[in-house]
Amino acid sequence: MSKKIQPSKLGIKLPDFLFICLVLANLALVGHLGLSDYQRGRLVADSQQNGEQILVWFENLALKHQDGSSISPQSCIPFSEEVHGQTGAKINTWKSCVEDLYGSNGPFHQYTNLLIPSAPAYAAKCDKHELDSSGAFIFEKLTANPAGPPSAGPMESGEKLLEGINIRLSLCDTGYYLIKIGEFKL
Repeated sequence: MSKKIQPSKLGIKLPDFLFICLVLANLALVGHLGLSDYQRGRLVADSQQNGEQILVWFENLALKHQDGSSISPQSCIPFSEEVHGQTGAKINTWKSCVEDLYGSNGPFHQYTNLLIPSAPAYAAKCDKHELDSSGAFIFEKLTANPAGPPSAGPMESGEKLLEGINIRLSLCDTGYYLIKIGEFKL
């Protein structure tokens, strides 16, 4: 005697209905996560473009300094050995320079941290323990290393701006890793 399988008169059973709902919920979640990742990626790309503009500004600063043109802000002019003997020569610090650059009258006053708008646009280092550093610009001083590549360390607020300092500009991404944008010399 063989049993005949008879189709259900109700159509979709409860387990089938729950499976379809689960598949639809997964599709919605994947779509939401994909859109969210795309938007964060777009913000990181926009921040990188802003970083490239910062590099161009610093390269122009070096050219203006060599030509003797007027430089604004004055707090970013590196100390030169040529004016070392002059009395009253003031050595600018990184803190005063970066505050003037991102201040209300500075050339980068419109730049913000695109990933975390309430956080500052620049940070001393990219650190996952400092959540506000995600999306911030990181300026690192490069020191020559005779045995290999240069070593990089954060630009301290009291760092004196001396002519010839090599600085690397990076962006702290969403995973708290550095995205290197470029290097410039004061």
